[in-house]
Amino acid sequence: MDKKEIKRQAMQMLEAGRSKTETFKALSGGAVKDKVLAYWIGSRPDPQLLERHAGKIKILLALIYVQALSGLVGGYFLGLTISDGFAIVLGLLAGGIALLFAWGFHRHSAQTYTVYMLLSISQMPRLFEDYAEDPVSVIIGVVTTLAMVFFVAWVKNLLFPDLGFMGSKKIKGQFVFSN
Repeated sequence: MDKKEIKRQAMQMLEAGRSKTETFKALSGGAVKDKVLAYWIGSRPDPQLLERHAGKIKILLALIYVQALSGLVGGYFLGLTISDGFAIVLGLLAGGIALLFAWGFHRHSAQTYTVYMLLSISQMPRLFEDYAEDPVSVIIGVVTTLAMVFFVAWVKNLLFPDLGFMGSKKIKGQFVFSN
């Protein structure tokens, strides 16, 4: 079996009601590495968890929409310092990236949560560049960014309990799944 067939079969087994552990044991040792198979199984959204945490997902989407709007406005005004055309492009780019994250969160993509956290954390040093000039605004920005990162991590952990920060959870060298 090739990779696409194994992934399709794993999703069919999970949709048919087989446990994640049974599915992993049945398909492990094949053409796909166990780490990849465990990630596929762990990153599949569980409808019961999605329903239980629907309110948190809506809050996350609302926060991302606010972030997209502020990115659009902030990018536009920042771009105005260069030219009108650049203002439009920069505003659309800043707002569009946040909307791409909203789309990924709406689709319940585990990768979107991870990428959002990684990109937000990687931007932390840039937030401190103007600390000497305006420490209050910088601290507000850092606290807001960290709050968003922790909220996204919390929602990811609630929706995908079998995933760690970057991959599937392992205990004593074995992949573990909540069933």
